[in-house]
Amino acid sequence: MKTNLFLLLLSLFSCAEKSGDYQVKEWISEHAVPITTVQPSSGFDDLEPIKDMVGDARIVSLGEPTHGNREVFQLKHRMIEFLVEEMGFNNFILECPFAEAYDINRYILEGIGDPKKALAGIYFWTWDTEEFLALIEWMRTYNADPSHETKVKFYGMDVQDPERAARVMLDYLKKVDPKLEESVRPELGILEVQFSEPVSLGRRPYIPEEYDETSLLEIKRVMNAFQQNKQAYISVTSETEWSWAKKHTRQVEIWIEACINDGENYAEIRDKEQAENIKWVLDQQGDSSKAIVWAHNCHVSNAAPKDDVPMHGYYLRKMYGDQLKIFGLFFNQGGFKAIDAHMPSRGMTDFFVGKVPDNTLEHTLSSSQHAIAVLDLNELPEKGPIHQWFNTLRPTRHSGGGYNENKPEDYFWSYVPAEAYNILVYIDSTTPTKSINDAAYEYIWMLDKKLETPTNLDFESGYPGDAPEGWMVWSKFQRLDVEFSVNDINPYKGKQSAMIHRPDGIAYGEITPSLTQRINASHYRGKTIKIKAACRSLVKAPGFAFFRLTVDPGVLESAHHGMPPIFDSLDSVRIETSDWNVYEIEAKVPEEASSITYGIYLRDSGTVWIDTVSIEVIE
Repeated sequence: MKTNLFLLLLSLFSCAEKSGDYQVKEWISEHAVPITTVQPSSGFDDLEPIKDMVGDARIVSLGEPTHGNREVFQLKHRMIEFLVEEMGFNNFILECPFAEAYDINRYILEGIGDPKKALAGIYFWTWDTEEFLALIEWMRTYNADPSHETKVKFYGMDVQDPERAARVMLDYLKKVDPKLEESVRPELGILEVQFSEPVSLGRRPYIPEEYDETSLLEIKRVMNAFQQNKQAYISVTSETEWSWAKKHTRQVEIWIEACINDGENYAEIRDKEQAENIKWVLDQQGDSSKAIVWAHNCHVSNAAPKDDVPMHGYYLRKMYGDQLKIFGLFFNQGGFKAIDAHMPSRGMTDFFVGKVPDNTLEHTLSSSQHAIAVLDLNELPEKGPIHQWFNTLRPTRHSGGGYNENKPEDYFWSYVPAEAYNILVYIDSTTPTKSINDAAYEYIWMLDKKLETPTNLDFESGYPGDAPEGWMVWSKFQRLDVEFSVNDINPYKGKQSAMIHRPDGIAYGEITPSLTQRINASHYRGKTIKIKAACRSLVKAPGFAFFRLTVDPGVLESAHHGMPPIFDSLDSVRIETSDWNVYEIEAKVPEEASSITYGIYLRDSGTVWIDTVSIEVIE
């Protein structure tokens, strides 16, 4: 009798044990679908189960735990091949600027341009990789095959960069409503000027003047004009052109709405409008269209990490319900690329992490015993410990653009897995993505590279054809065929000047090449400075060149948040003549100033020269 009682108690104890984590791991082991390889173009046999997981969904969103896992990118590429070739998906939508994505779309549809240059034109370092380039080139190969009657189209969904959208808007207004264009240009024209700098990776600087109350009123006036004058505008152009121009105008409106009031609603507006842009793409293509979305796990999720603002996946779920399938991708250990958020920073670098802690989603997913596996959460039981486990907050690896290896605990965000995602993808080990050109990051702002004192202001150092010594020359500009060199033809003084030359040709993004020098502000604090430079230009309209001075505060400690400059002349000092003229800018340098940057900028194609730069202290 005692023996039977002991066995009964042992049986009950074992059941209790299996009702917890053991039972969850057992379920994962039984239901996880192994994937044989992440390598693209490796056949589809092991991916066939994904067909049932996706079903008749119109949108498949593919997340990522960081923006720098090579194997995650490769597996997503392979899944995209499967979704396009086996399931008829025909639109690809990336977490990148809506308007600038056109240049990549032009390449994959028509073969026009260079994919490496087009990648440089969408600003994001995250996609400027060998892995993403391979995806673009596959899309081009697929579209070039005449047997593929339905082509893959490439779109951006993000609202972070307004330059191309503003240019399209203003160019369109000039055709259909020149009086309105002339009226709003003084307030909105600044938005089409890119102040590309190596230290900001080509991204837009902080310009409070472009999203004040007046800007908001002016952009709403333009949006109203598009609606009220629709037929008149269409009669001059076409309904398609009107629709696209209006959509670009909406991107400008979103930018202003998101940034106004110090960007207090930026995050919420950004994700909501990402979802609206995705919907617009599908609406344009018709009911039979299908879209693949590529973004970070947090953006694609039907959730808000740490109970923050809703992500775009939340809005898409409200719009599309079960027609949306969200894949969250996770990794256990290995490497990834990111910006070093520790100060002093190492800039863009490779990070390596060990196995995840025991309490994480990834640790539990590792119980599948597969190096790569897919887990369909639609198969979860409707109740019980397994259901409860996946409907409870679970920490996951998470980093976006930056990472601080001294604070690894900061890089875990919690989701309710069954709420946030439909399907979980587990990769045991990853390596860092491979940048197209590592030199693109040698001046990144967190490195805080600057000269102690000005140097080579007369450009007499070096030889004709050489890049000017002591001046910042960015490899991404050079990728776009921009030449930076010392020149001995017609200098202002001495034997040499320096120049930027960009030939006519296909435009990529709204990159404005610059030749600048960045110096330590400590020698000028508490004083007013006057900077002078002799400049001339040969630039065809609507392009232009300008001389610019900025005085900036201390180096940022965040990869995502900007700080306003102390002083910025922006594009106010235009260089509009082929004859040498001396240009000057005055600015106060307060005690909190960290750096002073000055130089020339070239909008579009043409040539601009600079010589005999000087900095004078005005007591």
